[in-house]
Amino acid sequence: MRLAREVGIKANVARIDPAPKHADFASQVSTYREQVTRELLAFAKAKVLGKDGRALVLLDVARLQKMVDEVKSGA
Repeated sequence: MRLAREVGIKANVARIDPAPKHADFASQVSTYREQVTRELLAFAKAKVLGKDGRALVLLDVARLQKMVDEVKSGA
């Protein structure tokens, strides 16, 4: 979400170009690259994010924010 806000959100979509490496995501949340890959694939299947060349495209920023808020609140 921080990266989405940094690049700008337009019409509920954010384009992060170039996409961070899975290993970089993993180091930020103390997990393995493989787990990050699985989670990103799950988000892609749920149509929350996608890839466009080198870019990571957040297709539904509001839905992703809701998911983050639910995790933070323990719901």
